[in-house]
Amino acid sequence: MRTVKVALIQLKNYYENQDSGYSAAAAMIAEASAEGAELAVLPELSGCGYIPNQSIWRFAELADGKTARWACKLSAQFGIYIGAGFVETDGKDFYNSYLISGPDGRICGVIRKEDAESYCFKRSRGDVYVDTDIGRIGVGICADNHFADRLNRMKEAEIDFMLMPHASPAPFKTTAQISQKDIALFEQQPYTVAATYSQYLRVPTIYANAVGSFPEFMGGFGVKSFNESFKLMGGSLITNADGEIIIKMGRDEGCAICEITLGAACKAPLRPSVYHGKWLHPGSALYRYLILPVLIKKGIRSYNKGLTAFVDELRKG
Repeated sequence: MRTVKVALIQLKNYYENQDSGYSAAAAMIAEASAEGAELAVLPELSGCGYIPNQSIWRFAELADGKTARWACKLSAQFGIYIGAGFVETDGKDFYNSYLISGPDGRICGVIRKEDAESYCFKRSRGDVYVDTDIGRIGVGICADNHFADRLNRMKEAEIDFMLMPHASPAPFKTTAQISQKDIALFEQQPYTVAATYSQYLRVPTIYANAVGSFPEFMGGFGVKSFNESFKLMGGSLITNADGEIIIKMGRDEGCAICEITLGAACKAPLRPSVYHGKWLHPGSALYRYLILPVLIKKGIRSYNKGLTAFVDELRKG
């Protein structure tokens, strides 16, 4: 058994001022390092903020771009691993990506979100883990973690612990479409997903979510309620290999530090409950079977159309 000291960084959604986001994160990473943290975990798209529409493309960078250079510099300066989200481009498409930088000032690996927002990003099936000197780290970006397929691939990879960077909107008030039961389900969801991974893989799980508002969602049916009734609610947490919460944050920006123990599980893997054929948590069958597939297909068409227009504009400019 061995331990890793982790800094769980719950960052505000600095979509209106990206430089403030980098500064806030850097300050918390410096503090975490002073307290002996070996790994700092930031939320999804921490490099630019969660922007669920195609205006996010203006922050696109190569895999070794601005966010990578920022993370590598801090990793080398403080001798700490850093996980950070960013909008990646390969010159043809845009991806919702997450990198891990190491104390040697280099990128250990980059993971792309597979179940990405179809209106904004290319969906890309790729690697699910990054190898480092502190262990094989499984990485699932937000929605990717919610499916049994991802969990099974982590099992095959024999990861040492799991990172779940999120920018996960949740309802903050009831409406004609959102009940108190819905709010309770969203509040429970981070723990449900994290504990499912820990109890099946018997590894610690780190769930890092952002906090605050976000700009307008792209999409069709149901998106209006997201724009009016949802926020990024934080609730970042870490579960141990038995699925027990060892630290949980509230709804404010901040940093929480604790040790995770690797190779500590003594219980047998607990097979997960699977809902509607592939989901790891309860939800609306109507939405999952009928509405969501339509929205995804519509989003992919919108992405391709917007991408063509974006490239044409660049060529003109």
